[in-house]
Amino acid sequence: MPRIHPNSEVLTGRIQLLPGDQGRLLRHIQGCPACRRKLEAREPSGSGEGKILSWRPSEVVAGRAVDGALRSFRSRAQAVARERAEAPALLGELLGHPARRQEVLARNSRRFRSLALCGLLLQRSHGVSVDDAAEGERLAALALRIAELLDGGWYGERVMADTRGRCWMLVGNARRIAADLPGAEEALVQSERDLDRGTGDLTEKAQLLVYKAFLRQAQHRLDEAAVLFRRTVSIFLSAGDPLQAAESIVELAHVEQDRGEPEKAIQILARANTLIGLAVEPVPRASP
Repeated sequence: MPRIHPNSEVLTGRIQLLPGDQGRLLRHIQGCPACRRKLEAREPSGSGEGKILSWRPSEVVAGRAVDGALRSFRSRAQAVARERAEAPALLGELLGHPARRQEVLARNSRRFRSLALCGLLLQRSHGVSVDDAAEGERLAALALRIAELLDGGWYGERVMADTRGRCWMLVGNARRIAADLPGAEEALVQSERDLDRGTGDLTEKAQLLVYKAFLRQAQHRLDEAAVLFRRTVSIFLSAGDPLQAAESIVELAHVEQDRGEPEKAIQILARANTLIGLAVEPVPRASP
């Protein structure tokens, strides 16, 4: 059978080869005097084989992949930074409209489809719920409306599930404050469903347990409330958040007081003081 010789573009490396093809080409050149003479005539220094070996496709492909990933990451990080920077102005603009108009804008205007805006609405909901539970619930529901329209492909479906779960938490909290205990229970059940589809973030689940514990207190199910607060203490400590753990311990002490256990409540509060001290203890400065 006639021997097939590589053309000049392959010989001189102008056509890029995969590693296996490079090996076959080198073996062919080593056993083919005609191709060797042709290559050496083009490379007087005798470095023809080195020319072929100088291109490493795996490194090129890996480099391009890494560069592309970094560009994508930088682009996304910049977009997130812009979104956070723009969120306060969007919040002010949105809340500057009447409540009914806010709902229309949340449904129909792409300008307000922002995860950072959802977070600010939830902060506002938490802040106003104690004095105006109805407004707190409305703001949390508004955040939920926006969250339901956000692009899960961009933010991540699990992140969006966590966000919806957080919205339902705040809806449930506002309903509890307004003494709508069945409505609060319904909202917290939905929150748990969403969090189960989320990232599995321990602090999100612990926060849900806090709201459930408050609801159990309102339902006069104090034994269950105590169990839930103890669980949240353990989770917050595991997550390295002693301040939130201390807050749960304080609430646990209130439950024990309501259960007719004042001495136990005092012992529990002493532990909370220790944790708060750990949370606010200044970090020692390095010696100059």
